Amino acid sequence: MMKKIIIAFSVTVMLAILLLLGLGLSGCDWFNTSVLGKSKKEASEEKISDKENLDSIRNAERIKYEALEALEREQAKNQAPKPYHIIVGAFEEKPNADNMSSLFKSNGYNPVLFNYGGLTHVSAVSFETFHEAETALRNMLNLSYCPEDAWIFKR
Repeated sequence: MMKKIIIAFSVTVMLAILLLLGLGLSGCDWFNTSVLGKSKKEASEEKISDKENLDSIRNAERIKYEALEALEREQAKNQAPKPYHIIVGAFEEKPNADNMSSLFKSNGYNPVLFNYGGLTHVSAVSFETFHEAETALRNMLNLSYCPEDAWIFKR
């Protein structure tokens, strides 16, 4: 007898589920209409509004991500090693190179130190072409803090 009751209950539950699915009520629709008392139209409008908000957030995040990528590409391009360096000093002792580097930093440059031939070289600025480096060197030699023996080095 108990087995028949369980089978009848299971069949009833399955029929109820099929009826709900047949009426087009998903679990969310049923919850919205039965529990929250919203109409199908209100629930549908809320879904559309939520989707639009989510799309708007995703779009803003995509734009922010693309801007960050562009900035990183630009910074990488600007920091890429350029072959022509204006050398303002080459030192056996690194503290002397650090002092020269500090002098140029305090004057707005972003000097780079590198070792070559057993000396620490201080590159005040680097360029893509020899012509750019030559023009800059002529201008730098007129500065009071630039050594007279500054020169161009191709790395």
